[in-house]
Amino acid sequence: MKILIVEDEPHAARQLQQIILECRPQAVIAAVAETVEQAVRLLRAPEGFDLIFLDIHLADGHSFEIFNVVDVQTPVIFTTAYDQYAIKAFEVNSVDYLLKPVNLEIVEKALMKFEKRWQEAKSTAAVIDIRKLRELLFSGARYRENFLIPFQDKLLPVAVKDIAWFDVRNGRIAGTQFNNTSLVLEERSIDELMEQLDPWLFYRANRQYLINRYAIKTVTHHFNGKLLASLQPAPTEPVIISREKASGFKIWMGS
Repeated sequence: MKILIVEDEPHAARQLQQIILECRPQAVIAAVAETVEQAVRLLRAPEGFDLIFLDIHLADGHSFEIFNVVDVQTPVIFTTAYDQYAIKAFEVNSVDYLLKPVNLEIVEKALMKFEKRWQEAKSTAAVIDIRKLRELLFSGARYRENFLIPFQDKLLPVAVKDIAWFDVRNGRIAGTQFNNTSLVLEERSIDELMEQLDPWLFYRANRQYLINRYAIKTVTHHFNGKLLASLQPAPTEPVIISREKASGFKIWMGS
């Protein structure tokens, strides 16, 4: 079992490593990352991991930014001193959520939970593979490529790549094309829309905006570690990336 530990406190990382190896002497701690950037680099490498122990507050931002730039299929056990992120943690591929300080007993329970899930996944692997094959055959593309927009008595096809940004307007989701034409979509939330779009092409800048990387003209430093993204065409409101998301945004821009 190859394990990645993402933890920015060296003492905590060493302690966690000792506990894991005490619980599972056959496990291999394949790598330890201290930042979002290091974790992204490791998760993009071809070798891969079987399990990730992931702290939330890292030196360069929140570890949730990793999921914005990498399609993480590896199971995750979160380790953190904060309990307010539990719901968000289980929106990703999370096995367990451990509050610091961790000890042998709670790590053992988390590993048992992971191993049970692993065995269940292996026992249904053939069914999953067939399902994936059917999806590839019949869906054609992994991410959405077009929208059908109602207009009078017609449905107008609009390519996703032609949309510069999406935003929330009066409770509805709208898309603005590069020619500055606005379209109202049927999707009910930014979260619902984001699941359909290629994460390499679109980034969740904040609660209000999803932005196309090709719409970004400049990125400037804002106050308190925030970033300001200037888009073309320009929206009516400034697009601000929070300090917590800034590191992940820069990684996404450079990918």
